[in-house]
Amino acid sequence: MFKQLYRGAALLAFAATFTACDSFGLEAITPIDAVPLELAITNAQGAAAARTGVYDGLQTADLAFDGFLSLPLYYSDDCDWTGTFPTRAQFDNYNVLPSNGTMGSVWADYYAVINSANNLLAVLPTVEDASLDDATRNNYLAEARFGRAIAYFQLVQGWSDVPLILTPTVGVGEELNVPKSSASDVYDQIIEDATFAAANLNDLSLGMSPAAANALLARVALIQGRYPDANTFATAAIGADYDLTSEAYLEDELFYLEFSSTDGNSNAFFFGPAALNGRYSIAPSADLVAAYEDGDLRKDLSVATDDAGANYGIKYDNFAAGSGSQDDPLYLFRAAEMVLVLAETEARAGNFDEASDWINQVRSRAGLDDVTLTADNFLDLILQERYVELAMEGGHRLWDLRRTGKAVEVFGPAGYEACDNVWPLPQSNIDTNTALEQNACCNC
Repeated sequence: MFKQLYRGAALLAFAATFTACDSFGLEAITPIDAVPLELAITNAQGAAAARTGVYDGLQTADLAFDGFLSLPLYYSDDCDWTGTFPTRAQFDNYNVLPSNGTMGSVWADYYAVINSANNLLAVLPTVEDASLDDATRNNYLAEARFGRAIAYFQLVQGWSDVPLILTPTVGVGEELNVPKSSASDVYDQIIEDATFAAANLNDLSLGMSPAAANALLARVALIQGRYPDANTFATAAIGADYDLTSEAYLEDELFYLEFSSTDGNSNAFFFGPAALNGRYSIAPSADLVAAYEDGDLRKDLSVATDDAGANYGIKYDNFAAGSGSQDDPLYLFRAAEMVLVLAETEARAGNFDEASDWINQVRSRAGLDDVTLTADNFLDLILQERYVELAMEGGHRLWDLRRTGKAVEVFGPAGYEACDNVWPLPQSNIDTNTALEQNACCNC
């Protein structure tokens, strides 16, 4: 049960051997209870290695494409399945089975990130090293909590109620039988972790920042319908006087997962057509392509067409590099998202002049005419703008239509039902965790 929970702990025990995007089976490692956790992190150097393990876990191959991108993209009208893997086709067809191996790997890898974070959070406060000052120690703790918050955010969006585990998994017995916690409790933990991260991250935080942590808090508040809080956190992330038009499209970074040629991903490979040595497993949907207005500069920066007339995504465009060594970043938090959060929350407060000013920053940068938001049109116009601005960057479209109650209306013609609002828990975990109850989803 939950083999992912102590795979991450084993990684910490052998911190010197961390390499991004590696994968291996449970049989290949020694359970962490054979190596005391305190031996893995004993000084500042060990703590630094351990904190990179959390970041490394977020970069894992299963998460870099399937976890953050393909599964929620297929599950919406953002992208279509164009590949050969039937487990991915199940997401495109709203027919996800508990036995889906791709989904199971994603679930496992998110919990590996969580366990890596839990190990660091458990041990680091007790480490005695004169070179580990309070600011550095708190920064490492904040990185771990931010990584854990990201993992739990992704889990709760896919599965809703999930096991909430906040201590290291170090054994292989009954302690691994963990029941689900409510989505509300999971959100509370995300908020607590992100709040700590916003207060303690510094400039040495692997690209993590207070702005990114506040962006996560804004995203959670928007999903929960806490619109004044979403406005407050979005403002904290970018500032009340922020001007999106001063930054180029896709360069408005708050937090991107970075990759290199030796520590890469395969996203361009999966989005690219055969002519560019790609597998073409995922493509922008016809609905997405049609959603771009005439003259929208973002379209040619997001979608291209091959000689056969097929559309393919180019937000991940390092086609020259081989699969596994492509260095395109993953866009986890951008300022444009926060601008659109401010547009929506101001509109919901009845401040339509301010709301219009915010959305028109996004439209102006895209080369489009201004719009005037009103009580009658603001939600449709903002959802449309979010659709094209954040296309192919993750689950934004799926989350937006769920939180606004429009998922069945929009996705229904393709087979989406209300019971598709949650995915099934992996059957392998149901079989081995006696405390875990299956979700009430369409195929459960």
